[in-house]
Amino acid sequence: MTSVCGVCAIHENEMLGELVAWESERWILRHHAAPAPLAGWFLLDTKRHVASAADFDDLEEAEFAQVLGSAMRAIRSAVDVPRVYVILFGEGAQHVHAHLIPRDPSQSGTAAWEIADWYRAVDSGKRTAAPSDEVARAVQRVREEMRMAVKI
Repeated sequence: MTSVCGVCAIHENEMLGELVAWESERWILRHHAAPAPLAGWFLLDTKRHVASAADFDDLEEAEFAQVLGSAMRAIRSAVDVPRVYVILFGEGAQHVHAHLIPRDPSQSGTAAWEIADWYRAVDSGKRTAAPSDEVARAVQRVREEMRMAVKI
């Protein structure tokens, strides 16, 4: 029996387009789907199914830092936050997808590992998800920033 990779399934979903801020031959930068924990919570995925950054091919490895840095700067600027967290476990879906999370110090309950509790609360319906209009604005702004920033 073959299991379906959750990230690969997301990449095949026709609705993904509205959440994609940028993509290249090897990468997709997409906003977290509804229910989005925060407006500006993006994921950077490899297009190729690869379980770990340790298994990147030469081109993925060469581009990763550039794309990640550009995405973090784009999110920081677009969402107007001083920091962007990066979380990459590879357990929930064994396909490289780094969570890029805007950190607004004025928003209590989102500092450091508290963000994991925030995520679970939104996922379970105990906390309200980010409004769809704010998500759409974040996607559009990050698209604009990435268009100017990434040259691969």
